[in-house]
Amino acid sequence: MENNSTAYIIFGASGDLAKRYLLPALANMNYEGIIVPISRKDYGNLKKLIPSDGNKIFHLAIPPKGVTEAVRLISENFGKANNIKIMLEKPFGQDLKSAQDLVEHVDQYFNEDQIYRIDHYLAKKSVQEITRTDWNKSNVQSIEIIASEKIGIEGRVNFYEQTGALRDFVQSHLLELVAIILMKEGEESVAERRHTALQNLEVVCDITLHECVKRGQYEGYREEVGNPKSLTETFVSINMISNDPLWRGIPITMATGKALQEKFTHIKIKYKNGGIKIFNIEHEPDAYEHVIEAALEDKHNLFISSGEVLESWRILDAVQESWKHSKDDLIIYKKNSSINDI
Repeated sequence: MENNSTAYIIFGASGDLAKRYLLPALANMNYEGIIVPISRKDYGNLKKLIPSDGNKIFHLAIPPKGVTEAVRLISENFGKANNIKIMLEKPFGQDLKSAQDLVEHVDQYFNEDQIYRIDHYLAKKSVQEITRTDWNKSNVQSIEIIASEKIGIEGRVNFYEQTGALRDFVQSHLLELVAIILMKEGEESVAERRHTALQNLEVVCDITLHECVKRGQYEGYREEVGNPKSLTETFVSINMISNDPLWRGIPITMATGKALQEKFTHIKIKYKNGGIKIFNIEHEPDAYEHVIEAALEDKHNLFISSGEVLESWRILDAVQESWKHSKDDLIIYKKNSSINDI
């Protein structure tokens, strides 16, 4: 799709995501196509607001619960022609069952190659650099992927209470980083190789004994959200293994948390000879520009496939089920803690 011949339609144009990221990204790109802001009050008027001819990208910058209706409306008004692309924001579902339902719903209306599921981490240059680096995979002792944040929830009370760190950060960003590290070389697409890597991942301990999974919440969070009984996690740590023969027996750790001592995101590879390789994942303000450009250029490798979505939720399914039935495993940690001390 060419920039100047593509209508960019933003569902949820008055929301925080559109205002802070999408509209500035389009402005920085000097986007030449028409930009159509859509709010819920416009749903009955789509044909009048959106050009009937030409290429169209529908960016659904709306809460997950509104995606099914929006996808149906787009199909009813414009069909499933090849000149339509649908961009979806995370989280893609809330658990394995809802993700399966969402995939099946979208499949009723559009083909998989028309769907662009966004994880802006995949568009980061510092993440893309990992796929181009030869870092001696045959001598690895352990893999650690950590995202430590100094900020708390920054006023996003409703979003965070409904989402939590597992859905907000682990299911997409961290598991995709794990997949990039573990994926094999081959003739398949990068997305297919990430999918295969996720298929081999699993949590293999008694989660109820807290041996391989931790969840925590920073002090003051409950007062911040006005819910004295909140069990929403602001910290998660998960240990996993891969069944791929190359990685068998190598511990893989993911961890993320808010209101911590430092801000960094890195992948640390420890080698059997004592060496260490660190990939720093940088904050890139122009990540959404890369996301939009990739969609325009049909670069599906920078987006998440339905298979990856379902595998990521499959990996976390037992964790979520355990948390539903447990109230005594939440670690309350002090603000400004080190991520390794929780």
